[in-house]
Amino acid sequence: MAAPSRDLHGPAQSRAVRDLLQSLFAAELIYPSTKLWLFFAWITDIELLDNSARQFASLEPDWPATQIRLSRVLGALLARGVQIRLVIREHGHNNFFISRLRDLRSAHGDKLKWVVERDFHAKGLLGSDYFLSGSMNLTVSGITINDEHLLLRCDPAAVAEQSVQLESQWEGRMR
Repeated sequence: MAAPSRDLHGPAQSRAVRDLLQSLFAAELIYPSTKLWLFFAWITDIELLDNSARQFASLEPDWPATQIRLSRVLGALLARGVQIRLVIREHGHNNFFISRLRDLRSAHGDKLKWVVERDFHAKGLLGSDYFLSGSMNLTVSGITINDEHLLLRCDPAAVAEQSVQLESQWEGRMR
């Protein structure tokens, strides 16, 4: 049987995109990847998990009944021992999020590393058993407004291939 994959198109499927991101990060909180790669040309501290009904209280009891931002989810993953790697474009838009990363590194050390590249343009999220890629940046506009395409792949060979690519291209450049 072929490994599942899924195509999503925004903005028509923006709700599905938000739901997919929430599901992937909730799954990471339940069964964390050893290493999680986020690579986005533009990234913001988006509202990622809807905890308004406290549906994530069993995963993080101290989280308030509100939207939970990406930086807080990354902090919870770091606390679970996940190594997080980010590749981000050098652009003023990303400076606020990079400041959040510095705060997280102060609390979690070298489990969190990133590199900022002048001409970086790729977009994706790679966990132990999935690879999400496409044209979407991890921003409000990328998720809800822009005409985007995403492809979720769960094929172990595709995930392994992307992991090898990211490791060889970026791991040695992380700080």
